[in-house]
Order: sequence, then C-alpha cells, then structure tokens
Amino acid sequence: MSAIHQVLLAGGGGYQITNSLRFRASNSAYLSWTTGSAASDRKYATVSIWLKRGALTGRNAIYAVNPAGASGASNQITMLFDNAGSNGDNITYNNGSVNRTTTSVYRDPSAHLHFHQVFDTTQATAADRVKTAINGVILTDINIGQDFSLNANTPFGQASVTEYIGRRDSGLYFDGLVAEIIILVGQALPASSFGQTDAATGVWVPKKFSGTFGSLDRYYKFADASAATAAAIGKDSSGNGLNATPSGISVTAGTTFDQMTDTPTNNYATFDAISPVGSASSIGTLAAANLTFDHSAANYAQRFGSFAVASGKWYFEYTITTFSSGRSCAFGIGKTADYPSGTGVAGSWTGCVGYGDFGDTFLRPITEASGISATSGVASMTFAVNDVIMVAFDVDAGKFWMGKNGTWFDSGNPAAGTNQKQTFTTGINWRPWCVQYGSSAAQSVANFGQRAFAYTPPSGFKALNTANLSSTAVSTSGSFTGNAAADGPFVWINGNPATLTINGNAVTFGTHADKTAGGFKLRTSSASYNASGSNSWTATAGKRFVQLQKPNNAQVNP
Repeated sequence: MSAIHQVLLAGGGGYQITNSLRFRASNSAYLSWTTGSAASDRKYATVSIWLKRGALTGRNAIYAVNPAGASGASNQITMLFDNAGSNGDNITYNNGSVNRTTTSVYRDPSAHLHFHQVFDTTQATAADRVKTAINGVILTDINIGQDFSLNANTPFGQASVTEYIGRRDSGLYFDGLVAEIIILVGQALPASSFGQTDAATGVWVPKKFSGTFGSLDRYYKFADASAATAAAIGKDSSGNGLNATPSGISVTAGTTFDQMTDTPTNNYATFDAISPVGSASSIGTLAAANLTFDHSAANYAQRFGSFAVASGKWYFEYTITTFSSGRSCAFGIGKTADYPSGTGVAGSWTGCVGYGDFGDTFLRPITEASGISATSGVASMTFAVNDVIMVAFDVDAGKFWMGKNGTWFDSGNPAAGTNQKQTFTTGINWRPWCVQYGSSAAQSVANFGQRAFAYTPPSGFKALNTANLSSTAVSTSGSFTGNAAADGPFVWINGNPATLTINGNAVTFGTHADKTAGGFKLRTSSASYNASGSNSWTATAGKRFVQLQKPNNAQVNP
C-alpha cells in the first residue's frame, strides 16, 4: 500500500469521544497483543493516541513495539514521558540503542493531549521519515528520522511480536488515561486525520477518523466494560478483531473501576498533581490517574482539585480506603487564593470549609475564617474504611453540605438549599480539598463523576467536568504567594497565558514557568519569579480552560 498523505475531512466540531481507560501504574496496568502474519508493506505506519497524564514521576511508557528486540534490538521503538531527563517530563524516543529526548516538557496533568506519530521511510530526507506531533504541532526538538534508512521496514507489522500500550518490556508503566487509540500499518496519515484546530477557539480537538482500516490496523475506544477481557474492554473496533489483552485493568464497580468518561471532549477534575501544599516530605502521594491520595508520614498532607469554580452547584465524593488509629482526615473545599502558599492553610486549615475526624467521637466543622472548630460538629460520627463522603456546594449562594454513606449531616437538604451547616464567601474560586494528618496511613479516592457516583447527586448539582462549566475569560493580572522553591506554586487563571511577566520579568515557558490548561505553574526558585511572599504577574490571555464552543478543553500544554 502506498502512503496516504491527504487530509481526510470528517466529523470535526460535533465529534465526541465517550470513554477513556485508566492505567494505574500502581497496578501495573497495560494493554498488549501479539501480531500474527507480517504485513506486506512495513514502510508506513501511524499511531494516534489521546491521553491524560497522571503521575509526573519516573518514566511512563506511551507505547512499545518489539520490546526486548525480538527481531533485533535495533528494531525496538518506545515512546515515553521521561521524568529522569534533565528538565523532567520530556518525551523520549528509543530506537534500539538510540535515545533522543525533547527539550520541551509535557507536565500538565489537568487535561488531555493528542500524541501522533507517522512513519514513512520512503521520504528522501531522513528527518522526514518519522514525525511526532503533540496537539497537531510537529515536534522540531526531537529529530528521529535518520534512524531509518531509505525504504527500511518499521517495527510495525512484524510477525509474532508483542506490542504494548502503557508499558515497555521492562515495565515503565504509564499512569493516567488513554482514549481512542488508532494504530495503522501500511498507512502514513497526518495528525489532521484524527484531530483539527477548532476555528472559533484555536484549540486542537478530536475528529472522527473517516479513513479505511487495513487488515492489520487497530482501533480501541474502550466502550464495553462488561468484562476486563480482550473481547470486551480491549475490543478492536476497526472490524479486524485484533483485540488487546488488558492486564491490571478492573471493570468492577467501585474505586478500582477503570473505564472513565473523562475524555478529550469532556474533561473531569482530578486531584491536582502540580502544586505542593506543604514541604516535599509531607504532601503525600497521588496515584491512579491522580484520583488516589495516599499519605503515611507523621505530619499533615493536603491536596486540592484540579478545577476551580466561582459559580454553580457542584457534587463530588471521596471514598476512604485506608484509615487507622492515630490518623485524622478532613474533606471539603478550599479557596483558590490560599492554595499556592503551601503553608497558608496548613495546620488550622483556614480558608477551607468542610468536616474533619480528628480522633474524637464527632466530626468537627472546618470554617473559612477560623479553620478547625474547637466544639463538636456532628455528634457520635467519625470516618472509617469504605465510608463514602458526599460533598455538595452552591458557589452562588455560598452554602456547603457534607454527608456520609447516603445521609447528609445535620439533616441537610442541598436540593432545597436548606440546613447547610456552613457558609462561605461568594464571587471567588473554590476547589475540592482533602487533608490527611497523623502518624499512620490514610488513603482517599476521589470521584468527580468520571465513574458512576455511589449516591445520586442532589437535584441541580453537577459533576465537575468541562461540559458543565461556563466559559470564563482568562485572567490577565494578579498576585500569588511564592515559596522560593523550584517546585513552585500553581496559579489558576481560567485558562493559560500567551505571554507572562512576573514581578516585571519576562517568563520563558518551560524554564521559569509552565503553561497549563487552567493557569501557570512556577518552576524556578529565583526570587525574580518566585520570591517567598507576594509576587505580582501580568499576562496576555491565551486559550480558555473551557471554550465557548464544544467540544472543549482537548488541548493541554498549548
């Protein structure tokens, strides 16, 4: 088959991706298949994967072909996020003994990105024989084409070779979400066959593939969660029946359910992985695509959600999966303004609203102005393993409710707007919040609606996803509390900055700060950008976190 270079027009603006599959690195999750007969034409191949990063540590493999060099190590192809690189979270290409790493970094876990790679070894120019694109933009800082001689065979389409999504032969498990994987053997198609730039927003969004599947092509959309088998969750939707075998994947209802509705066309909140709240030794560990928060140190650890909301009615849940004597937990919401400081809400947790179990026989309320209450809140009530904590809050009315296992505290009725225990300031941004404190282990699993809720949300209260958010203008100035650390604060601005200055100093993205889908993250300890105390910033507005036109928020690291 000859290479296909034309743009295949299809779908576009109204196209929706329904499901993603969660890969939990802690559970060694991945997909694999073993090829059958060899392809007749191996000079061309295309890989298209939508993904959302979870862990920003270690080396996370995106895919691997011919791991361990079954037909010679020089034929191995591996793509991975490489936190071991000099900058951290670069994309690394491995072709046998050849390793190349981008200078650009990809460390925004707040939304989805499109990874695309096209192989065409018939190209006269060596650098054109393999091209990698993120969100439709071809990477120019990773030149890998010269590793293939003219008209050489790619590793794709070999006979009797095991291929992986989400791991390499030696592990390196990916942590995060993957959605709509398309792998073509014998075709070299551009990224525009799978995505397009939305004319109204400038955001790279998914596009329905309208090409033809060859006999060795695969298409995985993870629509069937009836079983964790190749024929169900690993089903190939190309019509070829080339199903992928899942390992470490669960479709049992509950906290380990790995089929998600968090996709490039409807992005959900998770725990925020990119901003420290406290010292490096006390911030706890995130896992399972940033939905599991684990802490065992003898001090506090707290995390906030990756979304901030200044209006609307919202509902989410936490499930306590580890809790023991000597441990305290609290759940609720926190002010975005207090979030970057690292110490501004530590200890007393002022600026937060919720309830906490502090080793007493009741749950104490945590109020915005005073933090932990010294008096009893909910009598004879504590937290325990397998408890599902329900949180509902009305940002417009400044009302907060919390409950456990289907019952709202203090006879609260969020649907009617009555019997709320606490109120909070309106007109500002609030995020989900969780704190764990003490000398023994604790673990909480968040559910912002990307899997089925344990309990029906109150009428009028919505899940924290971009389909439910209104599009808000990107903020272009403000201040934040710095921490004088290379792992600096995250600043929410309802989008990302196109250009940025901090304390009057121009920011080089990737060096001083990163763009994210919802704001910017400081990456320097320099006092010019991240002084301990107050820092001011100004920006020109980039892309909004939620676009005026759906589908939205597919693009990350814009």
